Amino acid sequence: MLALVGEAISEWSFVELSLCNLFTICITPCAAASDADKGISFVDSEVPTAIFYSIENFRAKLRMLDRALCTRISERASWAKDIRDEWSLLSEKVRKLSLKRNKLAHWTVTPAYYDEGIENSSRLMPPYGSPGWWSETGSKPDGQHLELKEVDDIIKAFSLIDEKVREFYQRLARHPELMEKFDVLTVRLIRAHDRRSPARGARIRGGIAADVDF
Repeated sequence: MLALVGEAISEWSFVELSLCNLFTICITPCAAASDADKGISFVDSEVPTAIFYSIENFRAKLRMLDRALCTRISERASWAKDIRDEWSLLSEKVRKLSLKRNKLAHWTVTPAYYDEGIENSSRLMPPYGSPGWWSETGSKPDGQHLELKEVDDIIKAFSLIDEKVREFYQRLARHPELMEKFDVLTVRLIRAHDRRSPARGARIRGGIAADVDF
């Protein structure tokens, strides 16, 4: 049980990493090949990553990500609405699974034991000393505790939702409308440099033409 709980918490960390990548795509341009078999280049991921992981409360993280995505994909066109609707369903699944992650992080593992020849398997119980704990250890438990199979099912659920979030942000990064939006923003930035600092604008254009690694 202890090993399974540790595995589940580690699996959840991958879910948060995928959410962080989605957040990064929403707030800063990225380079994504049109070929789905190729990866995504996060041009400037350090700052959005630092922002995402500075939020300790998961509900706050999810709310921040929701606002970032809905602001980035704010158009009224059907393609934008489809993305927001898909994210709404996906984020609700993530939110519900986060409640199970809270149990893994805050509940207590009790060891397996034998009582009059009857084996009692290890369980994940409500926090030790809490009303839920005493209810589960009474003669008529509420059934809140989790057993080995249930924790194993949680691990599989975390893995599946991580896969879905990764698939979602990879498709989003390659979406033609979002790629065009980032292209427009890049051109707009270069033109702004041209107006406010011609020397800097020329340096950027020269760097692009000469394939200079800044």
